[in-house]
Amino acid sequence: MQSDTTPRPLRIQSRLVHRYMVAILVIGTTLLAIPAAFDLPAEPFLLTMTFGPLLGGAVLTARRSGAGGVRQLFNGAFRWRIGWRNWALAVLVLPLTTVAIAAATDTLAAPTDGWTTTITSYLVATLLIGTLVLNLWEETAWQGLVQRHLAGRFGSTKGALLTSVPFAVIHLPLVFVGGPTPREALMASILILVMAPPFRYLLGRTDHATGGSLLAVGVLHASFNASGSLDVLVGGWQHIAGVAVVAAVTVTSDALRRPAAHHVRGEAHLVQP
Repeated sequence: MQSDTTPRPLRIQSRLVHRYMVAILVIGTTLLAIPAAFDLPAEPFLLTMTFGPLLGGAVLTARRSGAGGVRQLFNGAFRWRIGWRNWALAVLVLPLTTVAIAAATDTLAAPTDGWTTTITSYLVATLLIGTLVLNLWEETAWQGLVQRHLAGRFGSTKGALLTSVPFAVIHLPLVFVGGPTPREALMASILILVMAPPFRYLLGRTDHATGGSLLAVGVLHASFNASGSLDVLVGGWQHIAGVAVVAAVTVTSDALRRPAAHHVRGEAHLVQP
């Protein structure tokens, strides 16, 4: 269900947004390398890299767009009236696709404590821990400030691709946390790089479809993370394939819908007096 309200990028000069992206990339990559290098818990560093860019983005927005810009940035974090279809897509599409792929590839295991426990754990990880603690605020910076700006300049698809580069790179140090083997680290790095473009496309499309609900974007992000942690998966790669499948279906659906919309508008123009 599409919203008529397209999220508008903030009025901030491109050079400042680009500097903001570079700062996040350099500081974030360095900061997230610390737990891998010194065998420390990753959670404090993740929290820092969630709320640090958010604070920096809020300060940048306040200086360049004033209080109205800050309200515009954070309004999306509380936009929850988006219709049940959009909520169903944000919460259910990735876990259902992930489980379907696992079943089709014979990598679906029986849940350890039953499906009720698995589903409950998924919902808690998505709606409470993931969204409220991390991903809502992470996406307020990434989607609300960076990707909206790039989409406004270059279009939604190219904006998603451009955002996916720093987004993927900043997450790469996390693959070395816990002492993986070189092969495991290499495979995890490849999966992040492959996942990032279709994932950012889905997040951007959700932002557009919901009229700028960063809350829905954060839920979808948390849903992806929780889908990869389901206790019924063997191998832990199925949620990556799930993102690719959902993105491919979405791109195809959008491409098919676009000519029909142009045709309808053309007919309406022809019948005008």
